[in-house]
Amino acid sequence: MAPDPLFDTLFRQTTLTPAIASAAPVRAAGTRSRAGNAMNRTRAALLDGARRAVEVSGTKITMAQVATAAGVAKATLYNHFRTREAVLSALLVDEVNTLAAECAGRPLPQALSTAANALARHPLLRTLARIEPATLATIGCIDTTAEGWRIAHEALAVALAADSRGGTDTVLRWLASYVVSPATPTSVAADLAIVLAGLPDVPDRVDGERREAQPA
Repeated sequence: MAPDPLFDTLFRQTTLTPAIASAAPVRAAGTRSRAGNAMNRTRAALLDGARRAVEVSGTKITMAQVATAAGVAKATLYNHFRTREAVLSALLVDEVNTLAAECAGRPLPQALSTAANALARHPLLRTLARIEPATLATIGCIDTTAEGWRIAHEALAVALAADSRGGTDTVLRWLASYVVSPATPTSVAADLAIVLAGLPDVPDRVDGERREAQPA
């Protein structure tokens, strides 16, 4: 296969720097690292740049576009992400983590309403709906072996368990519908009422066992 001049150009500045994995830097618990904090800040800036690029061009972005949107050199981008696919994957996981953190600790109806409305009006999803509907349909297919869906599933399970409710898979499918279809807050509220009414109660067996073990 003939060499790709574009690939050659993009990588020329990073040939002296070994490529690193696209996972976020990890430091040992209880330690502080200025270098690690700087890398995390740079990574966050790169993902913000990728977010802006996708809002304009969809997933057909180039690494050069991401670097420009983030305001960094291409060499910096390649120190964090090896490919466009790695950037997009990290961006997806970051969006899921951000939404899960926003909903964490809220009462169940408020958490689910926040998640559904955020998905229904998410600028990245709406951009893909307009210019890459096939890509959006793929993203909306639930696959809990994928990191983003796994994180979403686990966050939902925690939120439901805190309210002594089951039905994680049902709620996940309901939220996934807003990935591919926009909705108004009014319609989300109406659907949420139906979803909540249908969720099964899950007895708090741990607390029950503890109460039984205590003397009368």
